[in-house]
Amino acid sequence: MTDKDMATLPPSTPRKPRFSLRTAIIALILGCLWLLLFHNAPPPEGTVAGQGTVVDQEISSKGLCEPIADVVVDGITHRTPPGTSAEPCAYEIGESIDVTYHPDDVAGTLEIPLEGSSKNAVAMLPLVGVMLLIGGLISLVGNILYRRRTKA
Repeated sequence: MTDKDMATLPPSTPRKPRFSLRTAIIALILGCLWLLLFHNAPPPEGTVAGQGTVVDQEISSKGLCEPIADVVVDGITHRTPPGTSAEPCAYEIGESIDVTYHPDDVAGTLEIPLEGSSKNAVAMLPLVGVMLLIGGLISLVGNILYRRRTKA
């Protein structure tokens, strides 16, 4: 095309965004909520690692096995919530298992830490929230620019 042909063409209309403004806002809200729920905050300062004894196994309907351990701290026995799922069971009843807790609130912070592939999988969870935030932000900016161009 020549310059003369280009001058006679009607002005191009801005490309309509792929996602609506509502979708962009929903993606931003879901991304924030996801990050709040699945953040990988480091354990509180002063968290202690110790040894517990597996006293029970909780087995899900899918056959995944979650150990439950007892830990004695300052002469008081505390029970952990179910730990990492595995198939087959990674621990036998009576076997020693690593646990973590904070001395100020043993009952509230006692847990069996994640190991191996479970730890890696959980570390990836916040990425979903980050992707939702990035996608929502790009969509929001695209919608705003589209609305400005169509008004002009």
